[in-house]
Amino acid sequence: MVSHLAWLDHDETQRRRVMRVVDQFRDEGTVDELGLGSIRDTFATLLLPGLSTLHTRARYLLFIPWLAQATATEARDANALVPLLRKKEYALIDALLEGGESSGVIGGTARRKLQRMPSGMFWSATAHYGLRTDSRSISATLRQAHAAARHDRRTESSDDPGARPDTAPTGFDPRLPQPPANLLAETTFALSPTEAEYLRERMYTMQPRSMFPWLFEHGVDDDARFLWQHRDIAALDGPLADTLDHGHRFSVVMAGAVVLYNLMLARAKDDDELVDAYTAAWGDWRVEATAAVDGWNGGAFWALMGRSTRTITPPTRSFVDAWIAEAARAGADPGSSAQDLVRGREIQLKGTRARLGGNVAGVNSWSRQSGGQLTYNWPVAVRIVGDVIAGLEN
Repeated sequence: MVSHLAWLDHDETQRRRVMRVVDQFRDEGTVDELGLGSIRDTFATLLLPGLSTLHTRARYLLFIPWLAQATATEARDANALVPLLRKKEYALIDALLEGGESSGVIGGTARRKLQRMPSGMFWSATAHYGLRTDSRSISATLRQAHAAARHDRRTESSDDPGARPDTAPTGFDPRLPQPPANLLAETTFALSPTEAEYLRERMYTMQPRSMFPWLFEHGVDDDARFLWQHRDIAALDGPLADTLDHGHRFSVVMAGAVVLYNLMLARAKDDDELVDAYTAAWGDWRVEATAAVDGWNGGAFWALMGRSTRTITPPTRSFVDAWIAEAARAGADPGSSAQDLVRGREIQLKGTRARLGGNVAGVNSWSRQSGGQLTYNWPVAVRIVGDVIAGLEN
């Protein structure tokens, strides 16, 4: 089957220049200035479900259940559960640093001042991949596991071995690999083959319609800035190819709105250097946008979005449709209609706080770049899936 992504074929020199410029705007960790988050998250869920920009390394998917289970077993009562888990998460920071890890250690700099704990960052992912058996909160799951541990201890000490032949459910997958004995003394992010195979099986089985099975077969591509630049992407076909094609086109087309937003702020700030940079970026974006809009089936795109559980508001849909029309006729310089569209969208979202609505303080506090081209968590997938593949090859 011919890849749906073949429309990107341009002169190689021009392609590299365009992607180098457009790549400046790809950091989706920045603020969603134009309210595209619902569509961004829909594509991320369809392609790479469960991942978050907060995720660093795959072994956290195991660290969190391991620490939670140990907490449930060791806590003296239910009130001690959450504080004890936090204490163990702090100890994990030290253990990773002691093991020689530096990059990807959550809290590696903040240490005991860390406020947003790894358990909160990875909790949803452990359910997405079936490491947990229900959707309870952290505290509720800890209480369930604590009650199960107490029940099992009573059963073990009972004079009647037939009182309860089965262990009580803990809320975690009973097939979880066992943690290493020295986990909180010294550890690393390296997955053992057993751990890696478990995570591969869970991600493959729990998300069979995502990109994960394909990536485990074809591997990740460290050189690809975006998923659609994967060296083997021409081999992708079927519904996933259609989804990725829509996501690719949406990412490229809407990047122009972000470029224009920054250009308008550069002009408002009278920064000639930035005005020149963003004007050049606009011109280069037009090359990509022309190809992205050509042949794009808008009806199929919105039908795909309609199958999402996320709410895409009518104003968001109107803005996207209007911007796609602008992209189809974009000139060498952004026209007044394009500028009015971007300005109106920010005012619609932020009211008096909108920088382009006359908020001088907001313009002055602008940090030279806002927003970014959408990657749908591809850089995160390179790390997480890459860790699993490395463990399988260990």
